[in-house]
Amino acid sequence: MERRIASIESFRVLAIFGVILVHTDVLWKFRQLTGGSLFGQVTTSLVWWVSVPYFFITAGYFFRKSLRTHGKPIACLRRHVTPLVWLLLSWVFIYIMIPNNWPGEVLHHGWWQPFYSEALKNMNLFATQHVRLFLVGDLPVWHLWFLPALMFSLATLTLVAVYRLQRYVIPLIVSLYVLALTEEAGRHILSSTYSYTYDLRGWSIGLLLTALGWWLAGREQPSVRMALCLILGGYAFAFMEGAVMSAFFHSTPQAIRDHPYLGGILLVLGIFLLALAKPTLGQSTPLPFLAQFTLGVYVSHVLVLYTLAPIRSRMYSLWPESQLLFAFAVYFFAVLFVLVLSKIPLARYLVTRTSSGALTQIQDGNPITDTV
Repeated sequence: MERRIASIESFRVLAIFGVILVHTDVLWKFRQLTGGSLFGQVTTSLVWWVSVPYFFITAGYFFRKSLRTHGKPIACLRRHVTPLVWLLLSWVFIYIMIPNNWPGEVLHHGWWQPFYSEALKNMNLFATQHVRLFLVGDLPVWHLWFLPALMFSLATLTLVAVYRLQRYVIPLIVSLYVLALTEEAGRHILSSTYSYTYDLRGWSIGLLLTALGWWLAGREQPSVRMALCLILGGYAFAFMEGAVMSAFFHSTPQAIRDHPYLGGILLVLGIFLLALAKPTLGQSTPLPFLAQFTLGVYVSHVLVLYTLAPIRSRMYSLWPESQLLFAFAVYFFAVLFVLVLSKIPLARYLVTRTSSGALTQIQDGNPITDTV
């Protein structure tokens, strides 16, 4: 078992806050402030590329480290996946039942009707769309698509380990990125007839990033210079991608935001390499402490959004510039919610991995539970 790496833990907190920024209209407001410019569109897109992708890279990195330490790939996969399965099932059930702005719904319609109606609506969605909901992250799955995508990625890398196919990891990464570009081209060329029923891009990008983290676990310690070059170069390359799409392909703002940026992959890779090159980064801040709540904040922050919806609408009407403040409020209450649940014996499994998980590490001689 390794001790927690302060820099990796610190960037986890920044990554989960990036997820919250995506879900609280902060990026939409930033695009407005920049007048819909290419700079605003690309920059807001890259917020996603340094949040959820960071979790995939981290998971792949530590999964291979765990395999090297403990061996037995199938057993290692089981230790990783089993708690994630229970988390997924539990939170899908919660989001099936809980409507958006449930305090307001309860106030106007009582306790029974809002939850009953929401459950009927969402069960019908599962009956008609089932797999698609987990592929594209539609209501009521939303952000939970990350969990099955991560499990799929770890299962694929387990097969790589079992059948000793490590030399094919780089071709796999390249092929997955080409697949994402191909799907994007299909959307553009066949925009009138293209079916969005089964969008594999999220899962393919997730597998790409997890495999990238896996590959990094077998490399030498990176340098700070290399990390910074990837960060700066990744942002510059992403901006060039957006400029080419705008100038030569006349892509819509939505298409530019949804583009699978190669520069975004380089950017998040550089951030992770910086964390490896400077392991004490953030050690003297509260970030490593807050990192232990990351998994719980990830799965529960949408529930917190639903709960704070009345406050959100009032804040935005009185002070339109309050999106960023609201994002901090969501993070604060999500951490508080996770902290409370973690003290309840059975409820803590809603927001933490079990101590047998392969990502559990040691701090001050005691086992602690790792996060996303």
